[in-house]
Amino acid sequence: MAEAGIDQLLGLVDSKYRLTVVVAKRARQLLQYGFKNTVLEPKAWPKMRTYEGEVPDPNPVTWALKELATGELTIGENLVPEDKLSRLLDQLYPEVTEEG
Repeated sequence: MAEAGIDQLLGLVDSKYRLTVVVAKRARQLLQYGFKNTVLEPKAWPKMRTYEGEVPDPNPVTWALKELATGELTIGENLVPEDKLSRLLDQLYPEVTEEG
């Protein structure tokens, strides 16, 4: 994790391990729903430079780290259970499959 604001991200959790787990779970959610469930505005999407110009970065870990840094996501206890959240997201994004 060579992220510039790593200290800020570590301040949101109690350990590096929890940060890794949170980022991995969020990255999996982003991939599963084709990044349609992101909290980032299009102008804030992570970008990468290619020969064709700047394009959205396809790395879901980069997106998850950037989302956490915005403070738009809640981490902690008493959240919606993961299975209930998945059912809700499936309803919101029915055309997106697990394969992409």
